[in-house]
Amino acid sequence: MTSDRSTDRGADTAIEFRGFGLAHRRAEGDETLLADVDLVLQRHRFFLFVGTSGGGKSSLLRLLAGLVEHREPPPRITGDLLVFGRSLDEHHERAHDGKVAAILQDEGLLDELSPRANVELALRAADRSTKLAPALLAQAGLPDPPERTAQLSGGMRKRVAVARALAASPELLLCDEPTAGLDGEAARQIAQLLRAAHDEDEQRTTIIVTHDIAAFAGLVDGVLVLDRAQRSLRLEGPDYAPTGTASLSRDKQVDADSAALHGLSKLLLQLGAIVETVLESLKRLPPFELPQTARTVWRFATEPALFVAIAGAVIGGLATFFGLRNNPIEGGFENAILTGTGKVSTAVLVPLLSGFFFTARIAAGAAARLGTMKRTNQIAALQMMGVRPADYLLTPLVWGMIVAMPLVTLAGVVAAAGAAALAAGLVSGISTAGWAAAYFQTVDATDVLVLLAKTTLSGYLVALCCYHLGTGPKRSGAEVGEAVNAAIVQGMALVLTVHAGLTFWAYA
Repeated sequence: MTSDRSTDRGADTAIEFRGFGLAHRRAEGDETLLADVDLVLQRHRFFLFVGTSGGGKSSLLRLLAGLVEHREPPPRITGDLLVFGRSLDEHHERAHDGKVAAILQDEGLLDELSPRANVELALRAADRSTKLAPALLAQAGLPDPPERTAQLSGGMRKRVAVARALAASPELLLCDEPTAGLDGEAARQIAQLLRAAHDEDEQRTTIIVTHDIAAFAGLVDGVLVLDRAQRSLRLEGPDYAPTGTASLSRDKQVDADSAALHGLSKLLLQLGAIVETVLESLKRLPPFELPQTARTVWRFATEPALFVAIAGAVIGGLATFFGLRNNPIEGGFENAILTGTGKVSTAVLVPLLSGFFFTARIAAGAAARLGTMKRTNQIAALQMMGVRPADYLLTPLVWGMIVAMPLVTLAGVVAAAGAAALAAGLVSGISTAGWAAAYFQTVDATDVLVLLAKTTLSGYLVALCCYHLGTGPKRSGAEVGEAVNAAIVQGMALVLTVHAGLTFWAYA
């Protein structure tokens, strides 16, 4: 009999807190947000979630969504938190098998895709027909969206985010400040849209973190109240209105050794993240998002090509010019000078400097894009859709680097050779045929293979570096800038290390 009652209760329960506690791990000690919470939220209810700013509402929302940052010490959890009968302790990431969708505060729309393509991507991830995209956009109040996501207004972005979240037909819909930044009328329209979407699915439970209670007046079934001072979570009726402003108590369990342990934990997580990036790059190497991969390869090959070709021409032309002009035996050993210049330029100097120029041009852009995507929740949105960031971001980045860097380096080598021929003709009047016979006399297949090995390996490592740095935690624009600078410096260091090591191995 007890078993039957438990089964019935579980069937009607969306979320259950059992002696649940939540605390952030900080360098100065744990910061407790919730303690000993016992609460049951029934299915098919439309809840608001309110409380003091900074009290932990968004942290709990991201925990429910499975968006735990793996490169930082995870939150400390006590007790149990069950979503549709499944404990989050079993597996944080993708714990809900597509049952949960989230609309995050920054929407997380992919700017390189159109509004319709954003919804289509979510439909593909949910294994549903992309033909449903227009209907979902119309349901969200955008039957005819602009062609470019950048053209969307604030209210339109919210609507596209709603349409994309509904693509998976989630049983639990989580929204973080969906009316933030909107005027009263637009906020009310979004609130009504979310309620209408909720009512259309009898299995759906909706939780909305908001400070704008007025926009949802008359639409909610209950209000979750996070009391930061009491470290509690309780359920109030639909007519609940906050009274006064609660003080934001910062209860921390300070430990003298906490800072050292916290730092060690972050270091180990960073090392683990590097290993994970390498393994993901190998495991997900076959391109899954072919259009994204093709666009990345094309962009990486064309954007720096002219820049690297000009740099190669300057290097090759100046090396030949000064080599011949400063010949201690005027007119003598010109073939030997050209032979040495050709070998060094083709096999060593131009590939190395082309790698530097390529990295400076591409690594900065890649790290900036990834860092911005991380900060604006675009990567989190991919995760919520069920799209692996490695498929959509890392694999195209790896293929773009390992294909484009050899091609761009070849452009630099060809430009260097052309400039060297011109310089040789100007200084010594050597014919093109005579120059070519001397310049390429000792350049052989080994040089070509070593060049390919150096550029391919360099491209692969620079791609991993950009991805790892770009997708790390980003709380401010300054951290995005730091990732960009680090990607350039570390990328160039990797290029130098690879070229120096393989050159020494091949020619020493």
